[in-house]
Amino acid sequence: MLKMDIPQLVTSQLLNLGSRISNKNLLHIVEALERYSAIRWHEQGFSAVKEMIREDHPGIQAVRRAIRNSNPRVRSKLINNFVLGGLLQGYRKRLEFYEEHGVAPPGTLMISPSMRCNLNCYGCCTGTHEKSSGLTRQETEDLISQAAQAGTNVVCFLGGEPLMIPWLLDVIEAYPRTGFQIYTNGLLLDEPKIERLARFGNALVTINFDGSEEENDRRKGQGTFKRALAAMQDLHDAGVIVGFSTMLSRYNFDSVYSDAFIDTMIEHGAVYGWVSIAIPQGKACTMPDLVPTPEQKAQIADKVKQIRREKDILLIDFHNDAYITEGCGAGRIIVHVNSNGDVEPCILFPFALDNIRNKPLSEIMKSDFLKGIRGISTSHPGRGQTCMLVNQPAEVLEVIDRTGARTTSEGTLEMLKDLAAAERAHE
Repeated sequence: MLKMDIPQLVTSQLLNLGSRISNKNLLHIVEALERYSAIRWHEQGFSAVKEMIREDHPGIQAVRRAIRNSNPRVRSKLINNFVLGGLLQGYRKRLEFYEEHGVAPPGTLMISPSMRCNLNCYGCCTGTHEKSSGLTRQETEDLISQAAQAGTNVVCFLGGEPLMIPWLLDVIEAYPRTGFQIYTNGLLLDEPKIERLARFGNALVTINFDGSEEENDRRKGQGTFKRALAAMQDLHDAGVIVGFSTMLSRYNFDSVYSDAFIDTMIEHGAVYGWVSIAIPQGKACTMPDLVPTPEQKAQIADKVKQIRREKDILLIDFHNDAYITEGCGAGRIIVHVNSNGDVEPCILFPFALDNIRNKPLSEIMKSDFLKGIRGISTSHPGRGQTCMLVNQPAEVLEVIDRTGARTTSEGTLEMLKDLAAAERAHE
């Protein structure tokens, strides 16, 4: 396989030019890159980008803003690690892995080295995970190396609070060709950490907010909103690409989609936003404490469309954007390794059969459990399939029972049985 690494100076100059050229010339650049599409998903993505350019979509302005404000090192890593390594070259390597092993590796590997956190937010999906266990640095690096060999070049660090791990940034530095995302509450992002992240260039930082300052501080604690916002601004000023994430609940629903909140995120440097929806998570998030009402869920698509039309930010809607990945990506596009080494289909899907301390990741991907989960996804493709744990609970429970998978979060199995019983009652 051809390995191409574009020098930092070249990528920085090209991307800086791209942030200033006309839409017509930008369209020519995208059309040239489109020739390297390897699969239908690439083609769909390029088609969507071209349409956004023709419309002068605010999302294109968000990309221009990201390029214009990022430092040269970040620009270089954006192309080499995420676009080439994560998508184009990465796909070809994953295809080679598939042809050898008979199973495709995930496009993104999620790792939670620890479930410990400096906050205690009600409803957090990791709220009832084991806090005393943790991955070692060696185990984490072995995982990243295994993933890279398979063509998985994008790694997300979650938790818990990943920045509580003293060696986390050392690992990011040790893998300069990997693209990382750090999901953090932002409270531990001090000047030395930000300086290192700016110097490495290979990590995007996603800071979690719960909507407005009032909503955020009610759940996370007084003053957390302003501290996280200051960290976002400092990252932006250092040339690091930064975004926000939020768990949409029935309480912060109006706040998250408000002009005031979105504008605040943009003003402090956010280029993208990940909006996931609160789902039942055993004893961590029970129904109907946080889960949005059916009436609220019905409004999400229109609210997201309006923001995308009016705001220069890339907003990802986990409730309605499943069509982009042709259904739920759990166990297929993503897998999650928790702090005990258990391999779960997704961080929001706390069930596992295998552990990285007993098997290599390539063997775990072949397990009957993950095969069964992928089978549910492929049998429910398209726009209607978001989280299979919520939408196909009976099928998920059948796979768990048949393969002997176990829950990794207290109360989740009981919750799944209740959802499956409710689904069968409505058949």
